[in-house]
Amino acid sequence: MGIEAALYVHIPFCRTKCPYCDFYSLPFPDPEKIPVKEFLHALKKEISLWQPLVETYEFVTFYVGGGTPSLIPPAFYQELFAFLKASLNFRPEEATIEVNPEGLTFEALSDYRKIFNRISIGAQSFTEKGLKALGRRHSVDDTQKAISLARKAGFSNLSLDMIYAWPGETLKELEHELELLFSFEPQHVSCYELTPEPDTPLWQAIKRKKITLLPEEQIIEFFWLIHDFLEDKGFEHYEISNYAKPGYQCKHNLFYWQARPYLGLGPGGASFLENKRFKNQENLVGYLEALRQEHFPPRDEETLDAEARFREAVILSLRLLKGISLSEFKRRFDFDVLDYYGEIIEKLVRNGLLILEKDRLRLSRKGLLLSNLVFRELV
Repeated sequence: MGIEAALYVHIPFCRTKCPYCDFYSLPFPDPEKIPVKEFLHALKKEISLWQPLVETYEFVTFYVGGGTPSLIPPAFYQELFAFLKASLNFRPEEATIEVNPEGLTFEALSDYRKIFNRISIGAQSFTEKGLKALGRRHSVDDTQKAISLARKAGFSNLSLDMIYAWPGETLKELEHELELLFSFEPQHVSCYELTPEPDTPLWQAIKRKKITLLPEEQIIEFFWLIHDFLEDKGFEHYEISNYAKPGYQCKHNLFYWQARPYLGLGPGGASFLENKRFKNQENLVGYLEALRQEHFPPRDEETLDAEARFREAVILSLRLLKGISLSEFKRRFDFDVLDYYGEIIEKLVRNGLLILEKDRLRLSRKGLLLSNLVFRELV
């Protein structure tokens, strides 16, 4: 048994770039033009270069994100999966593929199901008005069909992504969206507030006053409506933006939030192994060229000392609603959270942003809404 780790593959291709998206992706309106063979060859070479360096790890989760992974045919993933099994200690209990609702077929989903046991569908909104506001290509009907086909193909672990607080959204519309979402019987739901990221078309439109975001008090009301609705329906709110039915938390993402090891492949892929952080540069041409020459792709590297690892783990773990176990952190990092942060934590508890109960430190109800403020204090 090796050290448990997560494995992520970044697929940087999509049909069109969404106006709010700041993930690394390259638009290919014609998916036939995606350099699938060359990209697969490069991924295999990257895996081979990592192989001697990760022999002590056992990869127990697998996640393919993007971009739009479902633009690439299932045969690509079958070959990649087989190569991972042959090259690494790769035995994923959970294997997730992200898909967009449009253009999915039963045949493709059935083939994906041979490799993946979890599917994450980027629904984003359950109203036509919301989809238009978010610049999405698909319809609510496409989402409905995609979910139905995924179930028929054998996916019993289904996650739905939703973006709330899009321009013009009302409380009534959000209630309708949540009712529709619940009717699809997902095991997991990710709900993200629409956030303008620098240099995205959404950001530019807000700067030019073409779009107005919702007022803060309305966004807070939306956050608690989602929380109350999903908890009432049997979902556990386990991370700031994530809800799961019992037993269906995303095991892969828990590796990130618990500051446990992960390996990221593909352009833009990020890794955290031992005390080192690696981030492949977001450059497909540079990625393919380096691996053609049998070199690691251009990447940024950072070595974290014990104190930096501890501080990062505190912030990541506080994203989980159960918070952190003080005794476990002392054991893992040899730092005492309360001694280390002292007055900072006292102040955050006094201001009602953190709750300290026996061995646990966690965000309060107020702290959930102001988590970025809390994390800035703890950096």
